[in-house]
Amino acid sequence: MTYEIEGLTGAEHAEFFGPEWYDDETEEEDTRSVDELIRRLAYDRKVEAEYRQEIAEIEAEIAASSMAKRLERARELLRVAQADVADSEEDVRKAALEAYQADGSKKPHPAVTVKVYTVLDYNPAQALDYARQHLPRAVKLDKRMFEKVAKVADFPFVDITTEPRVTIARDLTEYEV
Repeated sequence: MTYEIEGLTGAEHAEFFGPEWYDDETEEEDTRSVDELIRRLAYDRKVEAEYRQEIAEIEAEIAASSMAKRLERARELLRVAQADVADSEEDVRKAALEAYQADGSKKPHPAVTVKVYTVLDYNPAQALDYARQHLPRAVKLDKRMFEKVAKVADFPFVDITTEPRVTIARDLTEYEV
């Protein structure tokens, strides 16, 4: 891991955090304390915030410049052009479908092809009933809904356990160095 942070050399960083931060970072057993890890996280978040601030300042400078006005005008012209493209594409599609319906032509123009697809229209409830009886592999469990019910129901095939999960406070400024 390399840290090149304005005002803090790599050596200063290493001196503060100690060489263990730079040793094999894929150790199987991490011996650092939670307090040390929080200090490291606080430092990393501080650096991240500094870069976010720098980006915000640069964006503010850009927004105040004449280039920003040109960019916004170009974006507006692009939006208009994209709308025109969408309208023209829809007109081409409509004309191609009309030509296909009139004479069956699947190639009304060298740049246009009409493809014919099979479309199914069915009652989903009837399809689900059929699938349960004849195609059980086609029926998919809504895991989210099932787990919501399983938490309050007494299913003999469901084991309910607890699992610890860690949440880290967003504000670690009191641990910064």
